[in-house]
Amino acid sequence: MEAQKDSRLYESIPPLQNHFSVKLTRYHQGSVMPHWHEHLELLYFLDGSCTVTLDGQSYAVGAGDLVVVNGSQIHSMRSEGGAVTYYCALVYPSFFSDVDTAGAVFGNLICRDPFVTSCFEEMFCEQGAGLPGADMMQKSHMYRLTAHLLRHYAVTPPSEQDQRNRSFLRARFHSVELYVAKHYAERITTRQLADMCYLSEGHFCRIFRAATGKSAMAYVNEYRIGRACTLLRRTEDGITQIAAQTGFEDVNYFSRTFRRLTGQSPSAYRHQST
Repeated sequence: MEAQKDSRLYESIPPLQNHFSVKLTRYHQGSVMPHWHEHLELLYFLDGSCTVTLDGQSYAVGAGDLVVVNGSQIHSMRSEGGAVTYYCALVYPSFFSDVDTAGAVFGNLICRDPFVTSCFEEMFCEQGAGLPGADMMQKSHMYRLTAHLLRHYAVTPPSEQDQRNRSFLRARFHSVELYVAKHYAERITTRQLADMCYLSEGHFCRIFRAATGKSAMAYVNEYRIGRACTLLRRTEDGITQIAAQTGFEDVNYFSRTFRRLTGQSPSAYRHQST
């Protein structure tokens, strides 16, 4: 969507398996940290509620809702009430190689559309049944679904000027992103970040929120919790150690922030990831 993207948020998608251009997965989790990729991603929610953010715009999502992540949109998910269950259909660009969908952009939130529900149920039923021709049936349901989206939920793409404006704001904060990535374990204040952009603290906070959809300190804490998730998965360091290593002076505040952003405690996250 935007001309410039933070390469550190880029998610590399695994290669196609058996040349099948749709990857279908069922998830049960509380959060997804900000990232982007070129692929179209369809998230159909089965249970629970959460907030999904796409390019700074947040949506309250519940069971029966579909979130459409258009290619190259930065997106994340957060649940404050525990893990949510959802289907994820990741559609590789090659899926559309022989049909005309050039430039198609879909609305990000589709609420309780029975046709959408039917398509997802059929696709995942075929995946679980293991019958001959299951891949062809899954593709047919995905074609039905994307045709339905094209007919009923296509939206006008952002103007070039809108894209340039958002790219300009993100480029202006690139030094902030680099600084946070390097110094997240240290004390960081909005005053420091504002000075880096040669702005007053109040003006910096206003335009940072306009560019990213969140406050500067929310961005810092999300980055820190993302690093904490990596440490919980890859090391045996204690919770207090990891809190300190990711810039949290108070382990209780770290635990509260971790639970708020991921929907579970650090210990539960580590147990789930092992």
